[in-house]
Amino acid sequence: MGWNILIVEDEDWAFAGLKEMLTDLYGDGALTFTNAKEIQEAVKTINKHHFDLIFMDVHLMDGLSFEIFKQVSIDVPLIFTTAYEQYALEAFQNQGCAYLLKPFDAEELTQTMKRIEPLLPKAEVRFKQRFLVKYGNFLKSLSIADIAYFMAEDKELYAVERESGVAYIIEDSLVHLVTQVDPFVFFQINRKFLIRIDSIHSMLKISRNRIKLELIPPTPKGIEVIVSEERSPNFQRWLDQ
Repeated sequence: MGWNILIVEDEDWAFAGLKEMLTDLYGDGALTFTNAKEIQEAVKTINKHHFDLIFMDVHLMDGLSFEIFKQVSIDVPLIFTTAYEQYALEAFQNQGCAYLLKPFDAEELTQTMKRIEPLLPKAEVRFKQRFLVKYGNFLKSLSIADIAYFMAEDKELYAVERESGVAYIIEDSLVHLVTQVDPFVFFQINRKFLIRIDSIHSMLKISRNRIKLELIPPTPKGIEVIVSEERSPNFQRWLDQ
C-alpha cells in the first residue's frame, strides 16, 4: 500500500490540482486521498482515520485551520499550503514541516516532498504490469515483460513489442510513464525514448559524451536513438548497477 493523504482544502480546484501533481509524482494507485473543507470536518476525519501525511490550507470556509490543533492531536508530517506569507511562523509553531506558498508548481512540490519523504512510512512500490493498447478497432492487453521500449513520435506515445516489433499507441505521456515502470529495468534516455535494459543491441560513444544506441527491435528508419548529454552519466551508472 502507498500513503494515505488528507488534504484540508476548501477550494475544489486547489484540491484537484494538488492531487494531480502528487499523482504525477508518485503514480496512479500509489496514494489515497481524502478531502476536508471545514475545521470540524477535518477534526472528525483526523479522529476517525489514520493518515501518513496532511496538507492543510490556512484559510478555510469556517476560519483559520489553526483552530484544528485546539481540538485534535496531529502526529504525522504536516505541510501548510496558503497564499499568505504572514502565517509561516504560526504554521511552524503548529507542527508544520513545510510551508508552500500558493500558487506553487510541481517542482516546488517535488522539492518539498523530497524533504518530507524520510518522515513518511516506506511505501510499497507497485509498478505497472500491463497496458491496454489499441490497433485499429481492436484492443490488446500488452504485458510490461513484452515491451522493448516506449517511443514518443508525432505527438503519440508508442509501446514497441519485443518479439513482433509492432508499435502500439498508448494513452499516456512519457513524463508520467517513467513513474509507472521499474527503474531497474527501464531508463529514460532522452525526451523521446524510455528503453528496457535488454532491448539494447549495441552502444557507441559519440560527441559531447552522448551515446548512440541500436535497439532490438530496430527503430523506424530515420529515427536515431541517442542518450542525451545530460542523461549520459546516470545512464552509465544504470548500466553498471
